[in-house]
Amino acid sequence: MITSKADAGPDSSSSNLTAFSQLKEASKSIKDGPEIAGPFREGKFITDSCLQRYLTANNGDVKKALAQLKETVDWRKTYKPWDPCPKCLKNPLAHNLRVVGFDSKGRAVIYTCFSQANDRWDADVNLKHLSWVLEQAVPLMEKRGATKWCWMSDFHGFSTSDCAPKSMMLVKSMLAHYPERLYKAILMDAPWIFNGLWSLVSPLLDQRTKEKVLFCKADKVKDLGKEIDASDELTDFLEAEISDNRILREPPKRYWMVNTNAKEEQKGKNSSCDVIDFRATGSVVDDEMCRKCLFQFSIRAESNREVGRDIQPVQESKSDAS
Repeated sequence: MITSKADAGPDSSSSNLTAFSQLKEASKSIKDGPEIAGPFREGKFITDSCLQRYLTANNGDVKKALAQLKETVDWRKTYKPWDPCPKCLKNPLAHNLRVVGFDSKGRAVIYTCFSQANDRWDADVNLKHLSWVLEQAVPLMEKRGATKWCWMSDFHGFSTSDCAPKSMMLVKSMLAHYPERLYKAILMDAPWIFNGLWSLVSPLLDQRTKEKVLFCKADKVKDLGKEIDASDELTDFLEAEISDNRILREPPKRYWMVNTNAKEEQKGKNSSCDVIDFRATGSVVDDEMCRKCLFQFSIRAESNREVGRDIQPVQESKSDAS
């Protein structure tokens, strides 16, 4: 059983304890609450774990940590990163980024494939989709005792149109509001045309972040299981997903949605079943439900090979396939 570290205090070194105490005292001047935490967190954003992450990201510098924390709180108040992706509400096939499972340490594994994101050309909306995914990933992994995620980007389908420095800079700026959340960033089958973009962005990353970035071939996903402490089941899924995404289709690939009636029946049978019904948040309703994303966040705390009985196929309409 994993012991939760999601709200753990600072490490025990005397210098860190002093800095942590100073940051905690200073943070009391920042207004916190549900309007900052958002709907997927319990009550508040500034926890002991949050303070420790900001302190670590700034190498123990209390002044810098506090300044970054204040910037994040202001950003959360205005940007509302938990708001759903507007394109996914209209077209479930617009984006592909989602949580696909957890490694053995409880870390969320986030996967995306360029060829499966059918409407990815608006950098600002892409950012909204990313923040939406990350906001929902955080509480799911924290309840498993983890505070970091592994981000897997499959470059199949990447083209010159995707070489947009603006997108990379937007992502970098937004991830500053999620310090010490990244465990690994795995870039699979990155083509040569990505090299120029990487050469522009990589000097802007701190050394600790750059050391977390791994380049690999998609056919080596079995080896990636060791890098991210993935179970055999998760590794098998990733291998199958990566292979499946290389099959050309017209219309696009189909996805699945949760049978919400089965979800209600399951509640009383298996308390480890985590299903976020977006309709319950008031942000997604009926036919506007992001079907793909709803399934993507229907994640079991433990392996459940009977998941097939809880889902049913969704046929795309002509508008979905366009």
